[in-house]
Amino acid sequence: MDLLMARPLLTRKDLAQRFSRSLITIDNWRRRGLLPAPVYLPGCRFPFWRPIDIQRYELKRKHAKD
Repeated sequence: MDLLMARPLLTRKDLAQRFSRSLITIDNWRRRGLLPAPVYLPGCRFPFWRPIDIQRYELKRKHAKD
């Protein structure tokens, strides 16, 4: 099982680790629309991402490079 899919939602820190980038880079990518749209939970101001959305994003990036 892919570790990505083991988590219900991914944080900025999860994405930074996955892409080997800083939290600031993840924030910049989000603001520029380079990442899938995040999910915001009620009462929480931090963005989260669904693992399936990140998996699709990675596949799309991989095919764009080919």
